[in-house]
Amino acid sequence: MNPPEILFIKYKDIDFRKWDRCIDSSPNAIAYAKSWYLDRICSHWDALVLGDYQVVMPLVNRRKYGISYIYQPFFTQQLGVFSNLEIELGIVGQFLDSIPDQFRFTDMNLNLGNNISTENFSFRTNITYHLNLQADITEIRNAYNSNTRRNIQKATQHNIQIRPVDTISHFIKFTAANLKSKSPEIKSRHYSALGKVISYALANQSAELIGAWGPESNLLASVFFVRSNQTVIYLAASSSQLGIEKSAMFLLIDGCIQQNSGKNLKLDFEGSNIPGVARFYKGFGALPQTYYSVHQNRLPKLLQIFKK
Repeated sequence: MNPPEILFIKYKDIDFRKWDRCIDSSPNAIAYAKSWYLDRICSHWDALVLGDYQVVMPLVNRRKYGISYIYQPFFTQQLGVFSNLEIELGIVGQFLDSIPDQFRFTDMNLNLGNNISTENFSFRTNITYHLNLQADITEIRNAYNSNTRRNIQKATQHNIQIRPVDTISHFIKFTAANLKSKSPEIKSRHYSALGKVISYALANQSAELIGAWGPESNLLASVFFVRSNQTVIYLAASSSQLGIEKSAMFLLIDGCIQQNSGKNLKLDFEGSNIPGVARFYKGFGALPQTYYSVHQNRLPKLLQIFKK
């Protein structure tokens, strides 16, 4: 009997119950790959599936100028191959090589459990940072560096309070305003999709919108934390200029760590390849983790400048 082949499954034909069961039972499970998340963060996705959903890979895709291509949505750090079995050496490459020819361009992030074994894609290395929260808060704080401790103390002296953000719209408006100059590529439609993710996650008690508030009840920093598969993801965050000056984000993250310390959880900081941001995460004792991005351009030479 021939081994099962990797099949391309259109969105309308995906068995979402089996899909989510595979994601949840995968050692590298993460919220981004769940059907509810994909349904809200992007306009369309299809899938590659092996067997009876023992191994799966989402293909987030769209068309532009008549060309179909695969891309990584904003607010979705990792996708790639997931399995309720041990991912064998070579299976990730087999999945990548099974992407249908109709997709002429691919730019996608894999996940921490995926190694690359194909010559048909170029790749780059990315770093995220994880902090194990199983220890008690005193032990975790002992691993903070001196700069982090100093900034937490500074925020405390400014009488900053940590409490929920009142509405999703307030959070989105605040985030968009503060990321406008840093991330101009994130458009209103992307924030709208993020709002849908937040709404679902809050309704299912798997997320928090937390803010750092000044003495006059002005929002200085905010974070959307989503919880999934023993992971708390620092998914979307921003600070106002005043919040930066008062070190509000340091106090906000310390509050999250205190709330979740002593539990079988890890805090995923979602990055970063940017040295200054990486230093910020490392200041809390977080450790680097490596994952890969893959790229393939099979466009005609006249279209090689195509960008998503």
